[in-house]
Amino acid sequence: MFTKSLKEICEVAMAIGRELDLSNCLYGETTNDKFFLDRPTNYYFFLAGLVRSEKLGYVLEIGTNFGGSIMAISKGLEDFVTEKTCLATVDITDKNIEGFKKYSHIKRVHGDSLDREVIKKTIGLFDKKIDLLYIDSLHEYEHTKDNMNIYSDKLNPRYVVLDDIHQCQDMKRLWSELISIFGDNAFDASEITIRKGAGFGVIRRY
Repeated sequence: MFTKSLKEICEVAMAIGRELDLSNCLYGETTNDKFFLDRPTNYYFFLAGLVRSEKLGYVLEIGTNFGGSIMAISKGLEDFVTEKTCLATVDITDKNIEGFKKYSHIKRVHGDSLDREVIKKTIGLFDKKIDLLYIDSLHEYEHTKDNMNIYSDKLNPRYVVLDDIHQCQDMKRLWSELISIFGDNAFDASEITIRKGAGFGVIRRY
């Protein structure tokens, strides 16, 4: 039985995240590279705060883009002792190589997250179950569901966070299914993270 509701956890995470300095966690190129956002976006503070408040040290991100989200997650760590933490991110692109030099503790995997060899390599980075699986890649039903199922099965994350749960019909469909499975442990944090349009979902698995 959980002592806190998922809503309470999300509210605390956002409040704590707002106190952290994420000034160099840049969003980078937006969808279709229309323009460059040279600042952190709102949900980065939530991710950093969730890591800090819930003490999440083992994190896998699917969908690196410019790296701002995994860098924000890194800022949420209490310390950078590699024996206690492991951060990894997977993407088919390899952007912001220069920026990642300041985050040498973050492990990057270049390739399709659903490719058999990439899955094997990614799973091999962790020596125990993870705390958080954050998915922000191709926003298609099967692709997102497969990523969630495969990495949840292999790494047994405590939390799963999905970006853009309202962005398209595929993501709306998936989120609706997840609510039916997880009930009160699937929380729409779109309002808390100031992401009402695209949507932001948080799942607590145990």
